[in-house]
Amino acid sequence: MRSRTGNKEKSIADAAVSVFARDGFHGARIASIAKEAGVATGSVYLYFRNKESILHHLFHQIWQRIRDQLVLVVNKSDKTPKEKVEDIVDRLFALFSRDPALAQVFVNEHYLLLREGTGAFVKYYEDFLLMGEEVVRDGIRQGQFRADIDPRIYSNFVFGGIRQLLQFWARAPREYSFNSIRQRIKTIALNGLLPQSDSHTEHVAHEQRIPATD
Repeated sequence: MRSRTGNKEKSIADAAVSVFARDGFHGARIASIAKEAGVATGSVYLYFRNKESILHHLFHQIWQRIRDQLVLVVNKSDKTPKEKVEDIVDRLFALFSRDPALAQVFVNEHYLLLREGTGAFVKYYEDFLLMGEEVVRDGIRQGQFRADIDPRIYSNFVFGGIRQLLQFWARAPREYSFNSIRQRIKTIALNGLLPQSDSHTEHVAHEQRIPATD
């Protein structure tokens, strides 16, 4: 593969998102990606070896952005652990808020690449989970979160829920309010962390604030 950069590479990657979302990774063809990008089929191979390398490229970009966003949150000394959990959820949803196709590809193909255990993105994914666990541990140490919460189980639980809800939204973006889904997952995530009395108060307050639609 020749080393090239520029707008054409981005056009091919963006086209691949549309094709992967429409046809699925296994059903996608390089010719379809080229047609969507408006380039010759042979031009794709100037930038990517095959469709697998395009998928790895996409996930490397996605997970690098997610990890970098989480680093910003974790390093904020003026935020409480509770505020950091809310910020993490907001930033994750913001990455996909205007691109249902990218959200669908992210959800549908994530397990495929994790099973392979290859690609630079795996390191970013592991960093994300570890930093999420550390936010929960900080909350426990400060007495803001329940002491009986397992940070690893909690981090995987919340991220798994976010993935599922992204897919839920991506399949019908006009039918379901993105903001409503985002707000409700924050309510659910935090209610599981807060002491019981605080959890009830937070739940009532959130339900009163959340609008039915965007």
